[in-house]
Amino acid sequence: MQPTRREFMKGAAAVASGAMLSRRALALSPNDRIGIAVIGCGDRGSYLVNLLMSERENWNIEVPAVCDVWKVNLERMAERMHSDAGRRPRAFTRHQDVLALPEVDAVIIATPDLHHSPIAAEAARAGKHVFVEKPLANRMEDANAALDAVLESGVVCQVGTQRRSDPRHRRAAKLLHTGVLGRLVVCEVGWNRNVASWVRDYGDVRREDVDWEQFLAYLPPEPFDPRKFRCWHLYRDCALGLVNLLGSHVIDVVQWFANDPMPASAVGVEAHVVWTERDNADTQEITYQYPSGFLLRHFSRLGNAHQPFEALMTGTNGVFDTATWELRGDGAVEGPDKIAYRATVRADSSPGGRGWEWRHVKNWIDCMREDRRDTNADIRVGYAQAVAGIMGYLACHKGRKMVWRKESRTVEEA
Repeated sequence: MQPTRREFMKGAAAVASGAMLSRRALALSPNDRIGIAVIGCGDRGSYLVNLLMSERENWNIEVPAVCDVWKVNLERMAERMHSDAGRRPRAFTRHQDVLALPEVDAVIIATPDLHHSPIAAEAARAGKHVFVEKPLANRMEDANAALDAVLESGVVCQVGTQRRSDPRHRRAAKLLHTGVLGRLVVCEVGWNRNVASWVRDYGDVRREDVDWEQFLAYLPPEPFDPRKFRCWHLYRDCALGLVNLLGSHVIDVVQWFANDPMPASAVGVEAHVVWTERDNADTQEITYQYPSGFLLRHFSRLGNAHQPFEALMTGTNGVFDTATWELRGDGAVEGPDKIAYRATVRADSSPGGRGWEWRHVKNWIDCMREDRRDTNADIRVGYAQAVAGIMGYLACHKGRKMVWRKESRTVEEA
């Protein structure tokens, strides 16, 4: 039987059993071994499990449980961990069973997008620290619930926009926060590909191997569909298309660099140009306006991979882009504040430097150890990115200008 939304979202108090008051759940001593469960055993979850297992001794962690609605992925991950670490984690198809385990201190959520916020909210209410992949949410009611649950519970939350943990991006943010660009005018971000992204083979998906009701979550009941299960990115009720699947990373960069995290309004257009056998469009253009006045143009396509830059910031004093990582006076208003030099934000060159993902997970674990809530991409960062994604999607889908209503925490037609 299909669970209702109340049933899907429930279980926080019952599952927690007082976990929010437990020191083990909310504050870990430096010597505590942290039990981290992984919910979602697909490509992203597998990558993060491999990262965790490679550092399990250095970080003093273990993975006592894994969870996935598809038994094929679930068994594959459990068996690989048994082979690599000599211990088989407990395996579940429903995340509620994971959240009930006292040996689980924290969870990594790497599920399809529609599950991110509901599971994050349940985990927070159960006193489990949360690492949740981006985008935080597809719907504002879910984003609001996750934000409230994390802030009220006091758990440590990291959202998976990994550029926030990259030293080069962090140095660029620090530079731009000085106001060196003057008044921001227009910023542009893009992510382009030339492949039919997220089209996967589903010939090996059998109904008896899938907890289909759990996969649907709060969606209306419908017959089992192996294509939708494996290619969920293509469907509007499971994902919000390019703006959330790709754009969430780079839109977050501009909101960070500009120190203006919440868009005020958005307009957009989208089209099916090359890869047409999908609900979500393969080509998209969105323009946002931010409270401080500047515009942000987001472009994304799957029909041509030409990528002039990932992020371009233009201000009255000059420009900064992530193609060259240079601060320059190009196009500036003539005057004493025009940037008269070129400065390059250098990449990390320290010996043994680690990648963004490693640093991002490590930052989350360090914050758990130190009882800090200020992760590099905390729940507020994820929430602001979710607002931008939802607003951009609705602007394209409805063909109307959408605005952010701060008082009601909703995105509505202007």
